[in-house]
Amino acid sequence: MNQTDVMLKIVEMARIGGALPADEAVSLVAAKVADLDMSCEGVQQEATDLMRLGATIWSLAGPR
Repeated sequence: MNQTDVMLKIVEMARIGGALPADEAVSLVAAKVADLDMSCEGVQQEATDLMRLGATIWSLAGPR
């Protein structure tokens, strides 16, 4: 899938109720980061990007 297809799929999933609650989404992001092979080149940037995504999800969820 290209980036546009992925974005459309995300919007479609959100529209039909496929979104996770914020705490579950952040937990999923954390699990994905934990599963990365940090010895591979470029993975540190991927981990940082995923953590920024998790922080955005958490921030958009509002006060807890």
